[in-house]
Amino acid sequence: MKKLLLFLCLLAQAGVAQTPRLDSLKQVLARLQKLPGGYTNDTITYNTLKAIMTGYVDVDIDSSFQYNTRMIRLCQKANLQKELIYAYQYAGYIYQLRGDYDQTIRFHYKALPLAEKLKQHTRMARSLGALAHAYMSLEQYEKAIKLCRQGLNVLRQHPDTTIQLSILNTFGAIYRGQGRFAEALKANQTMYELAHKKHIRWFEAQGLHTIGWDYMELGDTIKPLGYFTKALVLAREMGSADLEKSILIHIGDVFASQKRWTRALTYYNMAKQTAIRLKNSSIVAEANEKLYNTFKQMHEPVKALKAYEEFVFLKDSLAKETNEQRIETLQALYENEQKKNLLQKQAAQQKLQKLQMDQYAQIQNGLFLGIVAILLGAMLLFRNNRQLQAKNQKIDQQRTLLETAREQLADINKTLEIRVAERTEELLSANHELVRKNEEIKSALFKGQTIERKRVALELHDNLSSLLSAVNMSIQAINPQNLSNAEQSVYRNVKQLIQNAYSEVRNISHNILPAGLEHEGLVATLTTLVGQLNQNSPLQFSLLINGLTARLPVEIEFNVYSIVFELINNAIRHANATQVIISLIRTDQGIDISVADDGIGMGQFSTKRGVGLQNIQTRLDSLGGTFDTELPVEKGTCICIKIPIEMVSFNGNAALG
Repeated sequence: MKKLLLFLCLLAQAGVAQTPRLDSLKQVLARLQKLPGGYTNDTITYNTLKAIMTGYVDVDIDSSFQYNTRMIRLCQKANLQKELIYAYQYAGYIYQLRGDYDQTIRFHYKALPLAEKLKQHTRMARSLGALAHAYMSLEQYEKAIKLCRQGLNVLRQHPDTTIQLSILNTFGAIYRGQGRFAEALKANQTMYELAHKKHIRWFEAQGLHTIGWDYMELGDTIKPLGYFTKALVLAREMGSADLEKSILIHIGDVFASQKRWTRALTYYNMAKQTAIRLKNSSIVAEANEKLYNTFKQMHEPVKALKAYEEFVFLKDSLAKETNEQRIETLQALYENEQKKNLLQKQAAQQKLQKLQMDQYAQIQNGLFLGIVAILLGAMLLFRNNRQLQAKNQKIDQQRTLLETAREQLADINKTLEIRVAERTEELLSANHELVRKNEEIKSALFKGQTIERKRVALELHDNLSSLLSAVNMSIQAINPQNLSNAEQSVYRNVKQLIQNAYSEVRNISHNILPAGLEHEGLVATLTTLVGQLNQNSPLQFSLLINGLTARLPVEIEFNVYSIVFELINNAIRHANATQVIISLIRTDQGIDISVADDGIGMGQFSTKRGVGLQNIQTRLDSLGGTFDTELPVEKGTCICIKIPIEMVSFNGNAALG
């Protein structure tokens, strides 16, 4: 009985009454519950619950927990997703204050996926930091460190100083729990400097508190008291009773380490009273344990025993409370599942009963309708029988007519098929004849062009060349010695022009239709042409031939020769080159031609084609060939041509003048 009274005293409020503000908020909440639901009402109710919950957290943690539970239910019912994240996180915070870290982890793992889904990054970082703190309290340090780093990674993209300070505080606690006190001191100093810079007073007080704690763990009995004293002043100014009780415990530890037992007792008792006021049983138990050790050192066994009994009783009560909470949770889950199964069973029975009633009703309706249908059917059957006989007679007549029409249609189809076959044969024959005539026309056209080219070549050679020879002989009869200097200059120019004209006419007559092309073939003619060019021109020409061991059709050889000759003339006249490479390669598809030089390139005229290139394109169109110009990076021009041999017989290959 004595222990029960002691426990009730510890859990009673220590003379702390609700403030007028909380009473006023509770009245507002009562009025809101009478109003019809809706988004506006739900939002105002949520904010009111939030104000009451946070107002109670340092006064009556159980009341704060009750209003947090109501907040969670409201958010779930009204589908307030963002607000539900905060409600879950605050539930985790309350359980953290109570020292129930399993429940802390449970609620933050409810908040975290919801925050990720809604992209609430600072809320994500807050839950990661809280989870790290809970795992640190359970001495699962590696998991706690991993969660701290995840939280800091989120904050690098979405900064929040308060959450960053919280994670730094957890880092310090982790290092302290691992016995790495120097690293803990460094983390807590970083936390304090950032909090002091940003004027965040709670973390500024916590920073001073943890720095003193780290110095105490490092064996320093002087520095900690100064840090604890400053932290206590800040905590009391803010009214943070939760932080105050922890600082009081540590100040008592400093005096205990100095063997100043009376001072230590004073601060332990102050911490105990603060914890009783907050109904924080875990801190009350810790204070009783400290009092027991202090009374023991002071050789006061009666007081030590009393403190120890309170410590053991509270420790057992906390363990029992935790177990009872877990049992209640499991029992609630079991009862919910039973209720759910019962409701499902009742719903199934109701559905079955309704189904049976529906079946009975359907049977009755079916019987009635069946009788009516039988009567109507008998009447209709008699009537339809008479109509059916009449229709059968008409069907027999129509069948006879249909058979006659089908026979006539079969005869017509046979006749039509014969006519279509005859017409198809006529069209095929006409098409073959048209193709043959087309080939004859193409052959005649090429022969005519060849004859005309021979005639033009002979006319140039026999007439114009003879005339130029006669003019040359006549001009040579003039004695330049009898001329003045100016007349001698004119004489030399005229003589040179006549010789140039004679050479040009001779080359044109030869190249219009080289004599050796028809007899010796394309390869030999091009080889001779390149040899002559290398003797008479400063340009150096190279001829590369691959795969042309057999003769090509005469019309193809003539067109290829004309194309190559045109490209050589372009290089001589326009390229300002020192070297020209001519390449002819026989492939499975046809013949590839390329003429490349190292001259000035085509430049701004690369998109424009003169008469020579247009003539080449015209020849290629008749052969089904392609024409492409490449401009190397350094200098020069390369003309690439492809002529498909197989397509010649279809596209035609007449040489165009």
